[in-house]
Amino acid sequence: MNYPLETNLLKIKHLASVREKENYRFRTFLKGKNDEKVDRIVHRLHDELIRQIDCTLCGNCCCQLSVELYPKDIAVLAHLENITPESYQENFCRKDENGTIILNVPPCRYLEDKKCRIYENRPEECRFFPYTYKKGFIFRLLAMITFYEICPIVFNLMEILKDELRFRR
Repeated sequence: MNYPLETNLLKIKHLASVREKENYRFRTFLKGKNDEKVDRIVHRLHDELIRQIDCTLCGNCCCQLSVELYPKDIAVLAHLENITPESYQENFCRKDENGTIILNVPPCRYLEDKKCRIYENRPEECRFFPYTYKKGFIFRLLAMITFYEICPIVFNLMEILKDELRFRR
């Protein structure tokens, strides 16, 4: 890949603000594209970017996002805390406006010096973030616009994708 990558979180946040309207126009632009073709490009870019950007050196998602927890995640986390799943949920979780169980508040309680203390046992949502390897990229564009200002992988992927698809800025 011959693109210069941006990893400075302050610059990414600033550019996300500056490019907010552009990103919504890009969302509309992508909706008219073949989703399988877009997925092929996105998956290639994902593979290239994760080799160049080390998530474990960033931790910004852990500072900014609330993590959805599934029952198996709660069981694992409760075991790590040496308490019951019910106690874990009562002490460290809440339900969001949709009734989804999430960790109380960001930053994540397991984040220490931009590193996850429980990386091998992290919740499913953490394992899959930023979801750029999954099928159906164009159906997750609102989330990608949100992640654009948080995640260097999403930011760079979206910027390169704009160029590769010849999106008029």
